[in-house]
Amino acid sequence: MRAGHSTLGGKEEERSPGLPGEGRLPRSGARRRMAGTRLPVDRRRREAAGSADGRQGAASQARPRRSPTAMLKKASRSTTSLPPEPMEIIRSKACSRRVRINVGGLNHEVLWRTLERLPRTRLGKLRDCNTHESLLETCDDYNLDENEYFFDRHPGAFTSILNFYRTGKLHMMEEMCALSFGQELDYWGIDEIYLESCCQARYHQKKEQMNEELRREAETMREREGEEFDNSCCPDKRRKLWDLLEKPGSSVAAKVRCRWASPVRVN
Repeated sequence: MRAGHSTLGGKEEERSPGLPGEGRLPRSGARRRMAGTRLPVDRRRREAAGSADGRQGAASQARPRRSPTAMLKKASRSTTSLPPEPMEIIRSKACSRRVRINVGGLNHEVLWRTLERLPRTRLGKLRDCNTHESLLETCDDYNLDENEYFFDRHPGAFTSILNFYRTGKLHMMEEMCALSFGQELDYWGIDEIYLESCCQARYHQKKEQMNEELRREAETMREREGEEFDNSCCPDKRRKLWDLLEKPGSSVAAKVRCRWASPVRVN
């Protein structure tokens, strides 16, 4: 009989080497025991890998996809300290068919193509402003993230002006001052000849009344100044001295005095 083998029961069994005096287990039993110890470890690894994949899948499903507009907004927010590039301004305008016009704190939304009906006006030129400098020449402030352009003007008058872009008809509001409405028309680049016939007579009549009142006030001020000088000593000389000091455009001497009296910058 060879060492390490047994012939009990007529069968030859192979024993594993061990300590002296101890029984030796068959090699097949040792393999089964080793496989039994490895099986739970492998199962735990597979379960851990499966749970990790599940967490990654859930995170990918929960994470919303970022649209090109959101990516553009993030890029613009990262460069808020610097003026935007022309391509960034162009992409911002191309992202939406509409634009938000903020006049005196009152927001209006209008289509770009509506403003393009009057290309020579201030709002008509806004679409073609693709640089930071040209935008600030047209509006007072802007926000590319919100697609908003701010104008520090009278919000009430702008309602009539925006309706002119939409309908092609220009009307003046009843409570609006004619001179103030005329100044708003000049600012937005709209000629007063576009006023409808129902508003033309009323506009010119109010405008003439306001101009007449202003002329009367100016004459009253001049008469008061003349009375003050007439009731004092040397009225002519006092009047000339007054004009020299307070009215720079009254004479050549007044212009020279104003020039020399202006502050001089020293570098």
